[in-house]
Amino acid sequence: MAAGANWPQRLAGGLALVLALVLRPRPGTMPKHALNRSATPVLHALVDRVAAVTGIRRVDAIAVDQGYGSRCVRVGLRRRRVLVLGLPLWEVLTGDQRLALLGHDLGRSAGTGLSTAWIETALDGLSTWADVVRSSPEADKARMESLDSHLFDAGATAMGRQNSTANMGAALAAPLQDALAQGALLLHRLLNRLSEQSGGLTEYRADEAAARTASSDSAEQLLRALLLRETALAALARAARGTTDIWPQLRDAVTSVPDTERERRLRVSRRRDSGTPPVPLRLRHIRALNMERAAVDVSDEETRAIEAELEPTRALITAELRNAANC
Repeated sequence: MAAGANWPQRLAGGLALVLALVLRPRPGTMPKHALNRSATPVLHALVDRVAAVTGIRRVDAIAVDQGYGSRCVRVGLRRRRVLVLGLPLWEVLTGDQRLALLGHDLGRSAGTGLSTAWIETALDGLSTWADVVRSSPEADKARMESLDSHLFDAGATAMGRQNSTANMGAALAAPLQDALAQGALLLHRLLNRLSEQSGGLTEYRADEAAARTASSDSAEQLLRALLLRETALAALARAARGTTDIWPQLRDAVTSVPDTERERRLRVSRRRDSGTPPVPLRLRHIRALNMERAAVDVSDEETRAIEAELEPTRALITAELRNAANC
């Protein structure tokens, strides 16, 4: 800032610095339960093999969380790619379905690069702009009450008249603030809708990667398992309040869901607007691929080794779930 700048210029410069700080891009942080490659070599080797089959660059790290799902995220200034596996989902899937899950997430990450990072930053910026310029209802009410008291108070002082003028200006500016906020939100919705449409193609490519990795049947069963999220989370919460091992209870609860309920969930998913293609359409696409054999083979020994590698993290997440359930 120039040394000879007057106070309006300094004020404008300070405001610009504050806005730049508020609207700055925020790189993600590494998930809590990141898995060290040296401590989980078999799992990392499996993920690397799936990446090779799908033609995707291998991920920089693998993490585990409490969610019933999985995803690839980018963290840090270097935008490192991290595969985040939801342990509850991982526990209820069979070996082939886990392969399909890895193939799906790595395949989906191929459609999320620098452009997606810029879109996410733009969406966050538009939301922040809307919050910054939107007038506060409480502030509007206080200004109007102050304005009324000053307008109708015959004995208002000179300072009171100045406050009345300021409050009147703020009241007149409020509609403009609201219009700017609505414009920012409209742009947010438009950009989000365009992003969702492009995400539909990404989802189909991810389903193809899942079918190529583990067969069409395994990819289909994976999508059907994802529809049982509410059942799984409810069972997990009940099990966390007890004292026995929560993971067998979770698997039993998901396995016991009758076929009629599974089909109902499938019909309901058709009516949901989640920004991705409806599950029935994705299932039809997977069946049309007709991939009968898995491109990646996992031996029983590898499966047991991966289970052993995840045991320390499984114990930590179990303790976290019990603490949350008993609070």
